[in-house]
Amino acid sequence: MSSKRIIVAALLVLAACAGQKQSTRTEASSEGRSEPAAKKAEEPQKRPDSESPLEVVVKPVANPGPRKRIGVLNFENASRSGWSNDRDAISVATRDAVSEALLKSGAFVVIEREQLAKVLGEQALGQSGALSPQSAAKAGQLLGLQALVTGKITDLNQTTNQQGFGGYFNSRTATMRARVSLRVIDATTGEVWAAESAEGTAESESTTVMGGGNHTIDESLGKRALYRAISNMIDKVVAKAVGKPWSGTVAKVSKGKVYITAGSDAALPTGATLVVRRLGEEITDPGTGQVIGRELGNVVGKLQVADNVNDKLTVCVAVNGSGFNSGDVVAVEGAK
Repeated sequence: MSSKRIIVAALLVLAACAGQKQSTRTEASSEGRSEPAAKKAEEPQKRPDSESPLEVVVKPVANPGPRKRIGVLNFENASRSGWSNDRDAISVATRDAVSEALLKSGAFVVIEREQLAKVLGEQALGQSGALSPQSAAKAGQLLGLQALVTGKITDLNQTTNQQGFGGYFNSRTATMRARVSLRVIDATTGEVWAAESAEGTAESESTTVMGGGNHTIDESLGKRALYRAISNMIDKVVAKAVGKPWSGTVAKVSKGKVYITAGSDAALPTGATLVVRRLGEEITDPGTGQVIGRELGNVVGKLQVADNVNDKLTVCVAVNGSGFNSGDVVAVEGAK
């Protein structure tokens, strides 16, 4: 018998022994000798990461009230990962995952990237660090946005553990770790509604015996790790944003009618009373001199929701007050 056959035979014997020991442990558990082991054996085996859905998990919000219009910017990729040569693609994939999760929560209207690009320009849309309070206010006024979401990929790193027995048996495990942070910013005042960060991991295994088997590592590892990081914090972000009162903006005043930037997609109930406020003075950072937000000024009157013009526009009638202007902020009466 050749040495190669002897080695193969030895491997088969070891595998058989391991199977026999496992069988013995299972039988002992079924007889009540080791109850914890029996329970563990009855538990369903965890599916490999490569077989799990490639998506962000978010809990739908029950009765969220009027849906807030928000925009999501590309996430800045500050990691030093060599996982992908296209760093912009990682940024865009993260933004799209967050957008989808916010939509699935049922609490928000997420506007399209193309609309954001027209208002903010590609520079601000491509790099969250380029967003200024002035840009946020501009997007809020022209697109009726209540908030903007920005974020950063701070870590995306892969480690590999490899074990083997010569050229006969090889096992390789790749682990991808991601860390993501995001912020939700009020597009009118510049207030930070939520600031969270989280980590996510994903693994992929490959095994070869005598040169045969699976040689490849799951190429979606990076996305899976990023999506899990987002999943680990998105419910907290949604809860904090939902806790903020809904608001919109007066788009136009014409012939006694007031049009606001909230349509059928916002689910604003007909007959609801809205309080109208004029924006106050700009607030500047005393250290940098930059505008960081605006005060909410005095109440100028109240409106009643009459009808939806389309999915982005609603017409209202004045209940009291006058002199309503484009850019005035509206909020549901009694909302905290």
